[in-house]
Amino acid sequence: MKKYALILAAGKGTRMRTELPKCAFPILKKPMISYIIENIQKSAIDETVVIVGHKREVLEEILGDKVTYAYQAEQLGTGHAVLSAAEQLQDKEGITFILPGDMPLMEYPVMDKILRSHQEMGNDLTVVTMMMDYPKGYGRIVRDEYGAVTRIVEENDCNEFQKLIKEVNSSVYVVNNKLLFEYVKKIKRNDRKGEYYLTDIVALMHQNHKVNTFIVRNPMITMGINDLYGISIAEKFLRDSINKGHMLAGVSIVNPETVTIGHNVTIEEGVWIYPNTTISGNTIIKKNAIVGPNSEIVDSIIHEHAEIRHSIVLDSIVGQHTTVGPFAHIRNHAVIGAHNRIGNFVEVKKSTTGENTKAAHLIYLGDATIGKNVNFGCGSVTVNYDGVKKHQTVVGDDVFVGCNVNLIAPINVGDGVFIAAGSTVTQDIPKGALAIARNKQINKEDYAKHFIKPKEDK
Repeated sequence: MKKYALILAAGKGTRMRTELPKCAFPILKKPMISYIIENIQKSAIDETVVIVGHKREVLEEILGDKVTYAYQAEQLGTGHAVLSAAEQLQDKEGITFILPGDMPLMEYPVMDKILRSHQEMGNDLTVVTMMMDYPKGYGRIVRDEYGAVTRIVEENDCNEFQKLIKEVNSSVYVVNNKLLFEYVKKIKRNDRKGEYYLTDIVALMHQNHKVNTFIVRNPMITMGINDLYGISIAEKFLRDSINKGHMLAGVSIVNPETVTIGHNVTIEEGVWIYPNTTISGNTIIKKNAIVGPNSEIVDSIIHEHAEIRHSIVLDSIVGQHTTVGPFAHIRNHAVIGAHNRIGNFVEVKKSTTGENTKAAHLIYLGDATIGKNVNFGCGSVTVNYDGVKKHQTVVGDDVFVGCNVNLIAPINVGDGVFIAAGSTVTQDIPKGALAIARNKQINKEDYAKHFIKPKEDK
């Protein structure tokens, strides 16, 4: 039997107080709807339809061609949202898994378990529910004297007895696909809010079809996010869950409550992560590397035994046994070779370095190809921008660059070159040369008094 997912993501999310559509809001630097789609792709679901509306182009840019889209021009409730996907789904055989686009904590093993339960029990409609000691705000699951589900009553429509019910609706459903659209068309507009509630499908179906529930043990799994406080709760849950998984797999995390690791990050055993560190994107941290404290790694590869301390690495690669920091900035597809030293207040942008190269402090390397065994003195700069476009600097192997050297690109420096401190180099340097590019020093004796006033005696 074919399985479909229907994601309700057309709402504005006004309580988020943001111009982004709610389902695009980031959690741990990734749009919340991306968590849902990534888990669906790992599940038994065959095809996904996302209902978009407010700022649809934002969600379409995030999801691309991973899903099929349906459009809800006017937001008239969840029942109306589902009906918006009739063109894409109503003629198809199978079952449909319905969930809101603001539910990023539901992972694929739970999705598959719900789908299996629906099929094994022979249900026509499965309502995913949870038990809440304080159920305020949730629709209550109403059962008859035999325990059969008869309807869902929203909080504002509950009588005093119904408000005491602790089993509540999660807004997740599995339903026979053709029955779904047959009964959604029968939902009547709610007099109080003027909307079509998908929850009304339970009362319509229970008399002639098998309606049952699947109770999730952890209500966090089906947590819907409605405001920025909800974002913080979801982030804490994800952070704790992700960090726990890494620690159980052999990663040492010091003060894990201060460490944030993204959902797609890969970390091998033997890695140490120190406090106040954020690792996100498709980053890979390899065995025995050290990251932190106070560091950020995004979409990068950190190789074995590398150390990143008090530094930022973005979209780059750091080689094995290389040390970065403190206070270094590696970015824009930089590739740092093995056994390098990238030290204090060094920025490397869109450059590569060979083995055993050192840039210890106060250096900028931009748009450069650097060989092996190169030493950059303090204050050295590759001057890559002429005010109009960027140019390349190429430095060979075994080169010594003195302090406060400016390499004016485009320029090529051969192997074995020695560049004197204070030089501003504008021409290529051949292999093995000593380059001195600075004005001759002039001393004007007894002249400083014209610039410096003598101190008065006190």
